[in-house]
Amino acid sequence: MVTKKTNTSLVTTINSARVSEQLHDLAEQIQSGFIKSYEFKQTANSVTFSVDSADGNSRVIKHQDVRPGLARNTTERIQKKTPEERRQVVKELKLEGLSQQEIAKRTIRSQKTISNDINKLKEDGEL
Repeated sequence: MVTKKTNTSLVTTINSARVSEQLHDLAEQIQSGFIKSYEFKQTANSVTFSVDSADGNSRVIKHQDVRPGLARNTTERIQKKTPEERRQVVKELKLEGLSQQEIAKRTIRSQKTISNDINKLKEDGEL
C-alpha cells in the first residue's frame, strides 16, 4: 500500500508541474491575442487542453495521461474543412463510434452542424 501512495503522489506531482507549465504558456498566448477560446479539463490521471486560434479556423488539443510507469502525450492539430471534406471526416469518426459532441470538437463545428452532416450522409446512403 505504501508503494501505491507513493506512485499516486508522483502522478499528482507530475500532473501539477506539467499543468502549471501549460497554464503559463496558455496565459502568454491569451495575452498576445493568439487564442480565441480554450478549455481545460483535469482528472486524477490526465490533463486535456483544447485551444482555438484567434481566427477560429484551427484548434489544438493536447492530452497528457500519467500513471505509474506510463506517461502518454498526444497533440491533435485541427483545421476547419470545406463541407465536403468535413462530411468525410464526420463519416469516419461516426463509424469509429464517436458521439456528435466529440465529432464537433474534432471538426471545430457545432453539434447541430454535425447532426445535419450525419442526416445528409444518411440521406445519401453513406451511413
